[in-house]
Amino acid sequence: MKRISLPLSTTLRRLSILTISLAAGTALSGCTSGEERDYSLPESLCGVPVDPDLLAPFLPPGESVSTRQTTPNGGTERCNVSVDGELALVTGRLWWEKTGSVADVAAVHAQVSKGDVSSGDTFLYSDTGAVGKVQGCTDSTHPDQALFTVVQVYASGRGGSSTMKRLITEYTGQVRKGKDCT
Repeated sequence: MKRISLPLSTTLRRLSILTISLAAGTALSGCTSGEERDYSLPESLCGVPVDPDLLAPFLPPGESVSTRQTTPNGGTERCNVSVDGELALVTGRLWWEKTGSVADVAAVHAQVSKGDVSSGDTFLYSDTGAVGKVQGCTDSTHPDQALFTVVQVYASGRGGSSTMKRLITEYTGQVRKGKDCT
């Protein structure tokens, strides 16, 4: 049997292009389907209000999110945020010597790499972590100390320096308005 090649009609050609486009679109959407969150983003981090949109870039896709507050030593409070049981983000409030800087505090936190300092010595931020100094905050149980805030990202492949700057600024401002400051 001899095979004869016929030219494709315009309609057949359009149908082919449409089919290829749909296949490519489906394949590409399959690449991002792993980015879906089946959980709602937290509106607070262990009692400290925060804009969920600022958390979104730092939390991975998954089915569930949970927060757990810990107090590892006198005056330090941490909020561990886990997605599907894996630690994704840690925020903290800690009292540090009054003469200390955000760089001093950053140096002892694993996920806060050397970053940009802004507003004098009030904030230090990088892709995966940040430190803020809570201005005008005092506590009688910590008379010679200043209150600092920390954000550390543990979720792999997450980060963003400009969003981290906004997150640490908001988080520090909310801590300033909260129970830790008198």
